[in-house]
Amino acid sequence: MRWLWELDRKGLCSVLSRESLKHWNTWGVGGVAPLVLRPRTFPVLRDICVAAKQEGVPLHLLGEGSNVLVPDEGLPGWVLLLRDDPTPPALLGTRGPLREFRVPGGVSLRRLVSWSLRRGLSGLEFALGIPGTLGGALAGNAGAQGDSIGDHVSFLEIQEEDGVVRRCARSDLSFAYRTSPFQKEKTLILSAGLLLAPTEEAELRRRARAFGDLRRNQPRMCKTAGCVFRNPPGFSAGRLLDLAGCKGLVRGGARVSPRHANFIENVQDASASDILELALQCRERVANAHGVNLEFEVRLLGPTP
Repeated sequence: MRWLWELDRKGLCSVLSRESLKHWNTWGVGGVAPLVLRPRTFPVLRDICVAAKQEGVPLHLLGEGSNVLVPDEGLPGWVLLLRDDPTPPALLGTRGPLREFRVPGGVSLRRLVSWSLRRGLSGLEFALGIPGTLGGALAGNAGAQGDSIGDHVSFLEIQEEDGVVRRCARSDLSFAYRTSPFQKEKTLILSAGLLLAPTEEAELRRRARAFGDLRRNQPRMCKTAGCVFRNPPGFSAGRLLDLAGCKGLVRGGARVSPRHANFIENVQDASASDILELALQCRERVANAHGVNLEFEVRLLGPTP
């Protein structure tokens, strides 16, 4: 363990001991992790992953902490924070009318969308208002209105839990609705190739405005983690939850958003158990009312019900 503190001393990796994970997820819930690590370089990241595997230490990944529910018991082992990467996208070349960029997995999705709009590049407007990192968005194939991040990928550079780095061509990747081949916690998305299209300013503004309007009915200025459930085929999860009378339901400090029934808000120092029990109550209501079994879109880092 001493080597980790030496990395901290050298500024290569910040090390936080007995850290509350409430500070590192958008719901603001969850218990303590023995160590929270924030590596500053890829070689250090690799060394940490290799050491964890060799020593049998559980390893957990967090980007900006959206789309996850951290249990009240906390997480054992080490938590890796992969976020706030300041490296700008790098132009690799062109593919027909498209431009190809290499983008680090730890970049903020909001920052990336803003960057693309300022440069007149289309392809990421669907992600307006979606929190998280590019790596997290790719792992869950984030999207909206039929468009998703996986549609714009040309390659991925990933690191397996044994530290081996490999490049995956587009032909090797299979993205589907809110799923990808990289949802295993121990597979790290180091960078991605993204294909974006130069677009006239008026058209780009129109597309951005259309996707921005989709977020107007979502809760703002409160602690949420994004949509709790996936849309089942042919249905809107939010609409099913609304029709089942879930809006405004409360459990402890958690509340189903009065604005959008597929969001649960931490309104009064909720626990992770409050949120999970409320989500299960909503899922049961939908099953009883509509015969549809909703699947979680948020990732449950504790025991799965």
